[in-house]
Amino acid sequence: MKQEIRSKATIYSGNIYLKFFKNILKNPSFIVYLLIITLIISNLKGFHIQRFIMQLIPVSPQLLDVVLEIVFGIALLSISLYLARKYLIVHEKKVKTEEQFESVVKSIKEVVFQRDINGLWTFLNPAWTEVTGFDVEESLGKNFIEFVHPEDRDRNLKLFKQLIERKKDYCRHEIRYISKNSEYCWVEVFAQLIVSEDGDISGTSGTLMDITQRKEMEQAINDREKILLGVADATAILLKNVEIDKALHSVLEVLGKATEAERSYIFQNHVDELTQKCMVSQKYEWCNIGIIPQINNEDLQRVSYEDMGLMRWYHTLSAGREISGLVKNFPDGERAMLEPQYIKTLVVVPIFVDNFFWGFIGFDCCTKERIWTNSEIALLFAAAASIGGAIKRISDEQQIQSLLKSDLKQTVQNLQNLVFKCKKNSENKIYFTLFEGKLAEKIGLSTDIVYGEDICNILEQKNQSEVIDNFFNAFEGTVCNFEMQLDECIYYTSLSPLVNKGVVKEIVGSTIEITELKMAQEQIHYMAYYDTLTGLPNRAFFKKQLGYLLSQANRNNTIMAIMYLDLDRFKLVNDTLGHIAGDELLKATAIRLKKVVKDNDILIRMGGDEFIIVFPQVRLRGEISKLAQSIIDAFKSPFNVSGHEIYISTSIGISLYPYDGTDIDLLIKNADTAMYRSKENGSNSYQFYTEDMHKRALERLEIENCLRKALEKCELSIVYQPRFNIRTGYIVGAEALVRWNHPVLGSISPSVFIPIAEETGIIHDIGKWVLYNACKQTYYWYNNVDTDFQISVNISAIQFQRDDLVDIVKKVLSDTGLKPTMLELEVTENTIMQKTEKTLNNIKELKEIGVKISIDDFGTGFSSLSYMKEFHFDNLKIDKSFIQDIGVSYSNESIISAIISMAHSMGMTVVAEGVETEYQLDFLITRNCDEVQGYLFSTPLTAEEFMFNYLCNDKIYKEA
Repeated sequence: MKQEIRSKATIYSGNIYLKFFKNILKNPSFIVYLLIITLIISNLKGFHIQRFIMQLIPVSPQLLDVVLEIVFGIALLSISLYLARKYLIVHEKKVKTEEQFESVVKSIKEVVFQRDINGLWTFLNPAWTEVTGFDVEESLGKNFIEFVHPEDRDRNLKLFKQLIERKKDYCRHEIRYISKNSEYCWVEVFAQLIVSEDGDISGTSGTLMDITQRKEMEQAINDREKILLGVADATAILLKNVEIDKALHSVLEVLGKATEAERSYIFQNHVDELTQKCMVSQKYEWCNIGIIPQINNEDLQRVSYEDMGLMRWYHTLSAGREISGLVKNFPDGERAMLEPQYIKTLVVVPIFVDNFFWGFIGFDCCTKERIWTNSEIALLFAAAASIGGAIKRISDEQQIQSLLKSDLKQTVQNLQNLVFKCKKNSENKIYFTLFEGKLAEKIGLSTDIVYGEDICNILEQKNQSEVIDNFFNAFEGTVCNFEMQLDECIYYTSLSPLVNKGVVKEIVGSTIEITELKMAQEQIHYMAYYDTLTGLPNRAFFKKQLGYLLSQANRNNTIMAIMYLDLDRFKLVNDTLGHIAGDELLKATAIRLKKVVKDNDILIRMGGDEFIIVFPQVRLRGEISKLAQSIIDAFKSPFNVSGHEIYISTSIGISLYPYDGTDIDLLIKNADTAMYRSKENGSNSYQFYTEDMHKRALERLEIENCLRKALEKCELSIVYQPRFNIRTGYIVGAEALVRWNHPVLGSISPSVFIPIAEETGIIHDIGKWVLYNACKQTYYWYNNVDTDFQISVNISAIQFQRDDLVDIVKKVLSDTGLKPTMLELEVTENTIMQKTEKTLNNIKELKEIGVKISIDDFGTGFSSLSYMKEFHFDNLKIDKSFIQDIGVSYSNESIISAIISMAHSMGMTVVAEGVETEYQLDFLITRNCDEVQGYLFSTPLTAEEFMFNYLCNDKIYKEA
């Protein structure tokens, strides 16, 4: 077999020469050049050449002329044929490139378009049909504005005209397009001018990206925040207003607008005196413009749940649950009552007063169908609870006021609240004449204690001197309501002047405890504006505050910075350690960030693992760079999460007002775009927004779409870089490296497509393909060349967390026949630093079956000697960044020496990556490095090149 391989090698070498001569025959340019020179010489020296030829060959001058003309004709024909052939080759390549480009354009998910200067579609790829539902054929030749939502057409036309008039080179914006299958879809438009070589504008081209799902998610978040703010405002109204009718009318309007319902209403339960049936009547209502009010509808007054077929409502609501949904799906009896009012969707939640089913509050949508989310309904329950509390409070106050008028001291002593009376003497001093109720006992005062005492002295003793003015105002004839805090309790007090012949003779007042109501109000406000997990301000707070900050920056002509942070590899922590650990990490992150930012800066959690920091006043760009670096440095030390040491970094994007936008959404979007550029550059860094980033984002999207089809189109390949024993020079292994050559985009670097593959999950399919084919190729070499060496395959952190990783490796080894000892899997430092149970188990099981484990790129992550010892690695590969600095940085050389010594003490083989110079090699030899690989010895080779260069040699030896 070995002799057969050597014969193949000889044939392979001969083929090289054969190909060389074939190429000469295919490209006869040297013959053409020779003929041209001959023509020139013949024209210049024609007479001398003719005499010379006639002396050699005895022919007549006429025959010689004919022969020369034939020769020269052949030369000219050869030149013409050569040029024609070159033209056909170029044309064929052009056609092939255009076909490949067309294939790519047709396969991507984004709409690629071209419009002429009048706005007529001249080109649309098939994605147009997927996004809008319209056929490409029926759309071409029509004006693009016909497909834009009517409400957005004026704005879109304005942007189009700015492009055509060259006021802009390109534009990007979010707009609604009409959808054939639904009402509309949201798209992000990127458009730029098409300019000819003469500088004439022929139209515009660009892309439309479907962002409907993202917009729906944003809308859901905004709807919830809007309702949350509405509930907070409604609670505040109920606390401040003593007139229940006025308060509830205001609450219905606030909640109706917050929920975007067309009608909101409150029904109250009561018992019919004759039949003793439970009845319900509409008491309050708010309607949007154009909606017919139902408050005077007799059919909605004194309605029996039973007679109207609404017992389902009664049982559901009285049990503390909601009624919600599309009316068309309700039982027939309920539809008969609701449909005449044109109600399409509704939600009704119960109101309880002292745990008694008092009634319900409802919201109707009459113009469109709507699905109410669980979070929205939960907020409406909070609003209903506030209404129930307010009804009880005001009812109690009314009862107290009634009792006060009769001055029944014995009666009021048994009340849960506080009732009191005050008079003013001739010296303008106010004193109590009554001070009774259970609340008086709690405060530690009574009529016997305070009667006749100056109210100022009593309030000062209780540290409440700031409320004294309210009593004097009441004696001026003003009804006063105020809150006061005593110890840890909050009280609400009402003062009502009793007037006789235009003179205030006495004040009657009442006080109730509202501690729980205030706590509920604060909780609702907190939920509306703060993140419950980290305690940081949330998106709603940010948008509300940023509007003010933008106005201030504009007024003061100052720069403001928006810093968008995203935790790198947070999903990996969530997937491996669970969501509880993820939440712990987010809380710990918030604590660290708080230590970095100043009091004037605003730190917000936007959601997920994303944070924003606002710096209201910036003088120099360098200030923001320093702050960004300090934030990155804050992540260098590990987080202790659920008993695990977690190393995590952050990627930061920065936008500046007014340079990168003048409105909230654009500044956030640009900072977000810059953050993704930071991730593309390797994470753990920061980037300022620049105009070209949007184009880069589109390019990245194109790469992602093409990558999804790269495997099935056979665009991926594997190359092999040999690894040598540093002492003997023998080849001991090879590293399998994946490459991607796209037919249109060309060769794409692994540093570009591997991070995208990891982020999108495509890495699992690519990794499995590389593992299988590398093992299959190695087994072929082992069988045919009789060589036994290790093949190294890189495993990403994402792959390493799979539950079935070990099963995948076992199956590949079984299918290919490769011995486990010939396979080495390379993992990075950051993979093992997560130190999860899954990581430990995977490494243990792989080593048990004989697979070697190597730690790759050592020194680039968060190096830990204890982790190296715990995982029992076979090999350690020093990252090429250290090797490149040999002879340049003495400290780096010391680090390399220490790494080699440490690895040897732990029984690991040390491999140096990226060796490119003899000096580097000599240094590594003196430091007792074991193995090397790099361009000094060989570039990565195809399987065929690798075999003939290194494996078809008796000694399998490479001079190092």
